[in-house]
Amino acid sequence: MNTAHRHTLLTLFAIAEGATGLGLVVAPSILFVLLFEARPVASEAPLIARICGAALLALAAASWGARDAEDRRSTLGLLVGVALYNFLTTAVLTYSALVLEMVGILLWPAILYHAATSLWCLLAIWRAR
Repeated sequence: MNTAHRHTLLTLFAIAEGATGLGLVVAPSILFVLLFEARPVASEAPLIARICGAALLALAAASWGARDAEDRRSTLGLLVGVALYNFLTTAVLTYSALVLEMVGILLWPAILYHAATSLWCLLAIWRAR
């Protein structure tokens, strides 16, 4: 696995998801408006968003810590998890845009980011094999 590419991928992923996670923990309603142009309809939505934000911060911390790891199997496992997260996030966000018609100013850029990161992860996984 090309360590320079893996380092860049995991660094950018950690920064982007860490910022998103922090935003969800601190001010989930702002992210709801930017992504979906909607305010939460259920009183539980901000609580669930904060839990998701905490999970994103944990994933960002794991990615940041693994940027320079030498253990190939552990790094490969992390890349598989990051790829799966990005594929599923791409699907859910695309569903919100096309089916639910919940489209905020940052939704399509977020979809493109997650789709590109998915492909980048797959390339890194393929190169590692």
